[in-house]
Amino acid sequence: MAHILRTPAGTFTIEPDEADWERVKLCIGGFWLASFETAEDAARAVTKRETGWPDWDRTKAHACPACLADWEEC
Repeated sequence: MAHILRTPAGTFTIEPDEADWERVKLCIGGFWLASFETAEDAARAVTKRETGWPDWDRTKAHACPACLADWEEC
């Protein structure tokens, strides 16, 4: 299962990591940012603005989801 979050900084996705099927990867616009043990951990990195994507991590102007339940499932 994949999750999508559309933000002004770009579209984040959380999806299975093909390099390690026991992990998920966090991407923005198809660009890999990091791998995590769980989708919840990846969503938490977005919430804390610790993604490695400067346009998102530096700004506080845009609303941020509180948890993975706020992301769109696909």
